[in-house]
Amino acid sequence: MTFWLWKIAVLPPLVLGFSSVAHALEDGGGTTADGPAWSIDDIAARRVQAPTVTYSLSRTQAWANGLVASRMSAFTPSGVDKAVGAKMQPFQDWNFLIGTELIRSSGESRFLSSKAMWETSWSQDWESLGGLRVVLSTTGSLDNAQADYLQSFSGNLNVPLDLPLNAWDLEFRLSPTMNVDMSQGSLTSNLMSELVGKTILSSHNAAFRSTLDVSVGYSIAPEARPAASAQLQLTISPNL
Repeated sequence: MTFWLWKIAVLPPLVLGFSSVAHALEDGGGTTADGPAWSIDDIAARRVQAPTVTYSLSRTQAWANGLVASRMSAFTPSGVDKAVGAKMQPFQDWNFLIGTELIRSSGESRFLSSKAMWETSWSQDWESLGGLRVVLSTTGSLDNAQADYLQSFSGNLNVPLDLPLNAWDLEFRLSPTMNVDMSQGSLTSNLMSELVGKTILSSHNAAFRSTLDVSVGYSIAPEARPAASAQLQLTISPNL
């Protein structure tokens, strides 16, 4: 009987305590024994002011090879590796792409390998220097099957030439490159200098736009003989 009397004596204070807390919560705040009053609105404001990191996936690339049978089987080799890959740009304000590729070999072993890839580029135009343009880029890959690490660096220095040729846009292009192959332990470099010209053959009102590109260059490498090159390209596209 004493036990039931003790329960009856303790129950009213508990009910009063819970009811006071409930009224405080309904009013949007409360008090603590050792601190000032707090408010639910203050907690929501603190959560809103917390720093957040956002990522943009505005640029994505995906590709596949050998997954679908080709309609031109006569021109497709029988042993073709199957590959699928994707690259994305995680940061909107930084031109940096990272991706991966899965490759299944077509040989007798038919093993599955993966490769991680990354690339970034930077460009700058200087109108005060006559339209000088500088482009720097680098690409790299890491293959888990062969433990092969590749890294390449390249650049372009485009210098417009103000020559008395009204129909032609001429520029001098200097392109250095360097490749690093850790599996072979090799470091190769090359320097290419070109004279590039471009002209439009068609009129502005023509249905098709005809563009002629001409380039004449000379490449120099430390472990190879100098080589000359020439290229002529005609492009015809709808004049939209």
